Amino acid sequence: MNMTSLSAICTGAVTILLAGMASAGPVGDQYRSGAFGLPWNAGKSAIQAKYPGGTWDKDDKDRDRYCAPSRQSLLKLPPQHQTRELCFLIGADGTMASVTARMDASLPSLLAVVNRSRTVFGDFDAVRRDEAAIQSRSTAMLWTRDKPYVVQVSSSNDADGSPQEVNFTVADEAALYAEGLAQVSNKPKAP
Repeated sequence: MNMTSLSAICTGAVTILLAGMASAGPVGDQYRSGAFGLPWNAGKSAIQAKYPGGTWDKDDKDRDRYCAPSRQSLLKLPPQHQTRELCFLIGADGTMASVTARMDASLPSLLAVVNRSRTVFGDFDAVRRDEAAIQSRSTAMLWTRDKPYVVQVSSSNDADGSPQEVNFTVADEAALYAEGLAQVSNKPKAP
């Protein structure tokens, strides 16, 4: 083997290693190959075959969405915090772009999902709030450091502050959840 070949092999190996490290992190590590038993390249028929009994509709941005009932464990939480429905969003390429696990709407479920997400993925680095209200009616905490993989825990509340909706979303298309985000830091600021 001559020196040029050895140099090219070493350069290629370092490039592959660095590319793998670029998307390394707790969200990427857990969801790089897919979510809820499906790969990110799953199409409509594969999603419907894995989770039968659902319905197709469109989301607020006119993207295809499939929602099916599904009771399963999320992030190894106790049984009382199981999912009740999974909604799969289809991306521009015709494959699964995100999955939203809808939970029972309760404060204990919200706290369980947020706390477990912070334990598994670290501190969230972005938020989205309903800024139009004096008391925010909706909040989303996002883990975006492992782009394109993103985790979002969101909730919406009634006028009394009780949760009406608790969702856990994972996506491999970060742009789906980038609108209206405010970056946050959980690091203390120096005096």
